Amino acid sequence: MTNRVFDLIVLGSGGAGLGAALAAAGQGMSVCLLEKGAQIGGGTATSYGTIWAPANRLAAQAGLADDLTQGMAYAQFCAGGTALATNLSTYVTNASRVMDRLMSWGVGLELALGLPDAFYPHGPGSCSDGRRMIEAAPIQRSAMGAWSEALRPAHYCPPGVSWGDVARWGGFANRRNWDAVELARREKEGWLGAGQGLVAQLLVAYLQKGGHLELNVGATELVFAQQRVCGVRTSSTDDIYEARQGVVLACGGYEGNAELVQRFEGLPDWLNPFAPTNQGDGMVMATEHGAAIYRSAVNHGLLVGCAIPTRNNEFFSIGLHGMPYPGAIAVNQQGERFCDESRFQEVVHAFHHFDRAKHRFINLPAHMVFDDRYRQQYAIAGAPPGQAAPDWVAQAPTLEALAEKIGVDATGMVHTVERFNQFAIDGEDLDFGRGKSAFSKSTAGDANKGKFAQLGPLDTPPYYAIQLRVGGIVGTGLLTNEHAQVMHVRGHPIAGLYACGNTAAPTDTGVGYQGGASIGSGVIFGCLAAEHAANARP
Repeated sequence: MTNRVFDLIVLGSGGAGLGAALAAAGQGMSVCLLEKGAQIGGGTATSYGTIWAPANRLAAQAGLADDLTQGMAYAQFCAGGTALATNLSTYVTNASRVMDRLMSWGVGLELALGLPDAFYPHGPGSCSDGRRMIEAAPIQRSAMGAWSEALRPAHYCPPGVSWGDVARWGGFANRRNWDAVELARREKEGWLGAGQGLVAQLLVAYLQKGGHLELNVGATELVFAQQRVCGVRTSSTDDIYEARQGVVLACGGYEGNAELVQRFEGLPDWLNPFAPTNQGDGMVMATEHGAAIYRSAVNHGLLVGCAIPTRNNEFFSIGLHGMPYPGAIAVNQQGERFCDESRFQEVVHAFHHFDRAKHRFINLPAHMVFDDRYRQQYAIAGAPPGQAAPDWVAQAPTLEALAEKIGVDATGMVHTVERFNQFAIDGEDLDFGRGKSAFSKSTAGDANKGKFAQLGPLDTPPYYAIQLRVGGIVGTGLLTNEHAQVMHVRGHPIAGLYACGNTAAPTDTGVGYQGGASIGSGVIFGCLAAEHAANARP
């Protein structure tokens, strides 16, 4: 039997796990970070990598002072009354302090200027300039040393490009006008941005503090002694990792577990946007010992995507990278639009509409439809603009023929396109108000087209369609308190057990989906878990 003994064991190498591990190592604890998969970074590595942090020091240093009261008002508006008040307050009041601690341990951070509070810039207390959005400072892959090739790949931002860069460069729809020389330089020199950059910054700081990391080690059960969690048993039943002060579950949600997705999400045709290793391990291990679970009132962490057949049906977030661009709409089987396509939260919300008379989800299946002018100007599922549409994208010379090919009512779709085209010409979507979202225009609009940044007619054949799928951050997780302690079903903390990131329920954000709050919550509560464990020696 191989016994390994540490002060703290952390499961999962995304932002939440790395934040917890670094905070523990920064306080002098011995830490073992275990990653079930062969790659580092979890969902964070494939994300845009921002952290929402009101009243932070970086903003103050830039002369963009923020008001914590206003930040709290905005967070409460986003939550819509469904967050746990103590956890929401804990996030808001600790965000700036945790960012300071990360930087004191060597994590390079900077403001993602240009990103407004997303996705509710109209909410009370909101900011429009990015002073609350924090992202990783540029870092080269070589800084990761021996772990440099183990970083999970990302497909949304080009190498070395951050979400702040995207906003400052005119948005994803303006990619054809980005500086090709600068993009090539960043790729050649191995610069990392967005989620990959954040993972690299946290990992490098953690390793410099003497932290221990192991890949391909999955935990199968928690080990208890003296009524507290004191370690984990791994896939080899003879392999136990002992933890003197606690175990942090930061191993993602159940996005790759079809049974749990059906049980808790209830939407058909789910597509996992994260690693296949996200099987709900943390929730399963904890509930075996009486842990309580919590379901968000409305899961606004869902995304609109499509499957990329050439990449093993990998999830691609077309709700941000495609559908908001001018010249694309979403239609249901009746050929009708059903939402503001530029805001993926509205698309997902519309997916939930169930028609009791027809006994089916009225807006599923759904397709993104676009024309050849769109293909010439914008990227299709991440490919460079102007390339031929991939073979897996449906294509036809007329709208009627395309409708028949994808099983959509032709008359309805032709009427819908004609109506939308007039809106695009006039510059106002009278049906759903598309193009009014400040956030969506900042990152997914065509900056060259002014008020037509997200409105363009579909009038240039041939026409194309891509089936839309839903996936994202799951809405159910372990119930935790303000210290990230996992709560027992009888209302008390389970000693020595913590959870953060997508393993924990989104009790601090409620129904709101504020950009940067998901990773922010994981990192912040990961650090709070380490702080509590450091002061809770058995």
